[in-house]
Amino acid sequence: MEYKIIKADDHWFRENINCQYACPVNTPAMNYIERIVYGDFDASLRLNFMANLFPHILGRVCTHPCETACRRGTIDKPVSICALKRSAAEFASKKSPIKPIHKEKTGRRIAIIGSGPSGLAAAHDLAFKGHDVVIYEALPLAGGMLSAGIPPYRLPRDKIEDAVNWINDLGVDIRLNNPVDTPDKFDALLKGYDAVYIATGAHKSQMLDIPGEDLEGVMHGVTFTKNVNLGIIKGVPEKVAVVGGGFTAIDCARSSLRLGAREACIIYRRTLQEMPAGEMEVSMAEEEGIMMHYLTSPVRIIGGGDRKVTHLECIKNTLGEPDERGRRRPIPIKGSDFTIPVDMVIAAIGQSPDIGFLSKRFGIEINHWGMPVIDPESFMTTRKGVFAGGDCITGPRNIIEVIADGRKAAVAIHRFLTGEERKGYKFYYRNQSPSERMPDYDSIPRQSQDALSMKERWNLDAEAELGLSRENTAKEAGRCLLCHFNIFIDEKCVLCGGCIDVCPHGCISMVSRENVESADALRVETIVPDDWDAAMVIDEEKCIRCGLCVKRCPVNAITMRRFAYTEE
Repeated sequence: MEYKIIKADDHWFRENINCQYACPVNTPAMNYIERIVYGDFDASLRLNFMANLFPHILGRVCTHPCETACRRGTIDKPVSICALKRSAAEFASKKSPIKPIHKEKTGRRIAIIGSGPSGLAAAHDLAFKGHDVVIYEALPLAGGMLSAGIPPYRLPRDKIEDAVNWINDLGVDIRLNNPVDTPDKFDALLKGYDAVYIATGAHKSQMLDIPGEDLEGVMHGVTFTKNVNLGIIKGVPEKVAVVGGGFTAIDCARSSLRLGAREACIIYRRTLQEMPAGEMEVSMAEEEGIMMHYLTSPVRIIGGGDRKVTHLECIKNTLGEPDERGRRRPIPIKGSDFTIPVDMVIAAIGQSPDIGFLSKRFGIEINHWGMPVIDPESFMTTRKGVFAGGDCITGPRNIIEVIADGRKAAVAIHRFLTGEERKGYKFYYRNQSPSERMPDYDSIPRQSQDALSMKERWNLDAEAELGLSRENTAKEAGRCLLCHFNIFIDEKCVLCGGCIDVCPHGCISMVSRENVESADALRVETIVPDDWDAAMVIDEEKCIRCGLCVKRCPVNAITMRRFAYTEE
């Protein structure tokens, strides 16, 4: 076997902390989990606040790309990073461990359209820089899709209020019931502010485009969740069918049961493996009795003489070749049609932005999907001083991604207003003693969150998932493999092989020098000493950072170092 040597520079180490690198806002998950191990929940929460701003919210509804990347998943199951974020928020002594900083005012004014997570994140960072920020929100409550799109049994309203209050405490002016929905209103912002950030989200539902969509009893997902969360819809008929496979579809179905439906089903055109909704949400939906019709597409909504919905006609699918996004195309199976008796059909197949206020006179280019075109680095539209981010530039995404947009846009807006350049990353290394951990931590199973009993779940405001207990929080935090700890072998090594003998996962190998070649422009001689006939190789993917090799080395040639980085 041939081994290639690469230069392990700062950015290489950064990319090998998989969880942090996968997080759109670079949340240092390994650091805040480490603080939980030591029982310091305040420090853990503080690290979250510094990165993702809304840990009380994200600990409940984040789609956690960090867990998909977590190296623990190659052993058994990923660390429950999202649930541990919630534990940090739940068990800390304060709701917010960071006091608002009142910076010297710059005199610059910024208008933000939309108080969803992207708008709130941008407002937070701009206020911290000393700018005056005003948010214009069309709804009677702040939070955007946090408030209008996610039901309270998944995200309690007081958690959203805490986040909004935190932004208010920074001096941000949030003006509710203030839609920017006409060219004249948008023009007024252009004249009254030094910069504008469009963060309107994607609140316009996509149509099913099948016969019968105009019948009474057909509603679109975003409209349904918004009207439920605003208290406009207080009940539903007995039999509800939801079309779609995302979080909104699951939310619509589970909310329907809490609003009086006796039966609820989900129609999804692909399989469970392709379903965009999270594993936990799907599992809890099935647990609550929601019927899943996979590989199924609606073809017609049928109504009676009174034009009220009576049935949904569907067809079964098989999966064909992948489409341009890599997802296999659903292909209808001839003759597989069937009907489902229903009283209500909710179409939750996607959303798009509603930016009708952007007329051609503003010089802002709109793409063929009806979204503003932006520079991917600066988030600026084709009009100077107007920026856009979040769902309105891509369609629906997960919350952590649109928060990342808001924070990046804030940096770009600040640079536009002041000329101050972004500095990049700062890297830190320090010697680290091997972790004093329980000896079997690599075999501890992923811990389960507590949940309400089934008989207590049917109140729309009763939070269904209750998070990890303190005991299970400690166990789950202890499963982290500490990817920011790295093993280094220096030239004192005598090639005795003692480290190989004690390594529990076979991470360290001794390979013949002739089997080592250089990648990039490195010379093997610069890495492997001249008098070595062999080289020591570490498999970073297998290493659990137990430190046994450090303790075993007779000549102290092996050290463990802790790596960290921050954005300046």
